[in-house]
Amino acid sequence: MAHRSELSSLGITDKDRRRMLRRGEMTRAGTFYVTAEAPANLLPLLGKGVRPTCLTAAALHELWTPLHSDTHIYRPRGVVAGALEKDWIEHGVGLRGWPDALPFADIALTLDHAARCLPIRDAAILFESAVHRRKISLHVALQIIEGLPQRIRTPLRRIDPRAESGTETAVRWWLESLRVPVTPQVQIPGVGRVDLQVGRSWVIECDSVRYHDNPEQYHEDRRRDLLLRSRRYTVTRLTWEQVFLQEEDTRRELLRCIQRRDHRRRLPH
Repeated sequence: MAHRSELSSLGITDKDRRRMLRRGEMTRAGTFYVTAEAPANLLPLLGKGVRPTCLTAAALHELWTPLHSDTHIYRPRGVVAGALEKDWIEHGVGLRGWPDALPFADIALTLDHAARCLPIRDAAILFESAVHRRKISLHVALQIIEGLPQRIRTPLRRIDPRAESGTETAVRWWLESLRVPVTPQVQIPGVGRVDLQVGRSWVIECDSVRYHDNPEQYHEDRRRDLLLRSRRYTVTRLTWEQVFLQEEDTRRELLRCIQRRDHRRRLPH
């Protein structure tokens, strides 16, 4: 995929471009020329003269993204708002032109738009994912956060580069909102790293969707759980579905664990 301004630098002449279009080796979408490998959901946006940002761009950047159905876009002034689809959420209103030749918002603009659009927890998931997957450094992520309004900036300063999944971030941010002490990615001797250590005696493991059908991971997880229980830890294993699709029920049961003080049990030396 390339912007029309980039074709010559790629060695594609006007003659080459016309031949490739004629042969179906690439197609035109707005000001971009794309091949068959381009994401199908990107083409209608480029064809309308808009580009993905926020959650839609985050998925294209391969970040963890909370469940969503809307399409987030930004547009320059020259694109008429009436041409947009009803379920498109617009960002960056008043943009005079594109800041670059990318087909979707770069990672910094994606995160800036997300922070201004999403609930704090969901924005934190994107920031922590971007840092963990080395799309940006923690320093750059914090610079983006410092440019946000105070009501957004203050809570997002808590982002932690140790988070290894969106599920883990969601659970940790909820516990922190209750002022329950929680630490991500703690190394426990003989067991290895655990996703979250709550207080001193409660371990929460956040299972990703990708582990559902992995028998080796299943058996390893049960081995670790047995070791933790033998040392008097309470072990809770949460799935993506429990955290995001059954959130209310899951929080209610976790609150019972907190009220029972499962996280404050004394451990043997």
